[in-house]
Amino acid sequence: MKLRSTFIAGALALALATPAFADITVLSGPAPGSLDPVSFDSGDTGFLITGLVGPTDAEVTFNGAEALIVQGQSIQAVAGTFNFLLFTLADAGLAFTSAQFNLDAAVSGPATILAYDQFGDAFGGDFAVSGAGPNVFSIAATAGQSIQSIVIMSSAALDDVSQIRLGGITAIVPEPTSWALMILGFGAAGATLRQRRRITGL
Repeated sequence: MKLRSTFIAGALALALATPAFADITVLSGPAPGSLDPVSFDSGDTGFLITGLVGPTDAEVTFNGAEALIVQGQSIQAVAGTFNFLLFTLADAGLAFTSAQFNLDAAVSGPATILAYDQFGDAFGGDFAVSGAGPNVFSIAATAGQSIQSIVIMSSAALDDVSQIRLGGITAIVPEPTSWALMILGFGAAGATLRQRRRITGL
């Protein structure tokens, strides 16, 4: 009887633990509020570039399909232009809630900007990038959502990505449904152990 009550209580907890209605938006224009700039070691080069951000100096990694180099506080291709950049926090247990960056393109054309959340879902789309002037983009997570990584793919050859800023760096917290499932699992395991003790005691 107690085992059945445990399962009923667990099912009720799971039903009441509604998932967060989360969203990530990618917009053309600067992010509202104050974000922390990513700092680089000038002259750093390779397919993988690292930077530091925030008061705890969280490590950010930048991966390119072409060899990259840091010039000042911007990322450029070692030779010519580049079309792909992925950046994420090195610690997989951390995520962020906002970002801003500027794309300098050699020519005008489309760029795909995608932000991935802690569950691997992609948010974003295609944007026009101008070859004459700055192209500032911002990304914001709302309703308890976190950003795990950002991917930039551009048909317009990129000269550099600069003014990279991140905000809201925090540890990833499981969804309420994940907590409910864990509690239900622990409850079921405990009930099973009690039931086994009772049977072996007879």
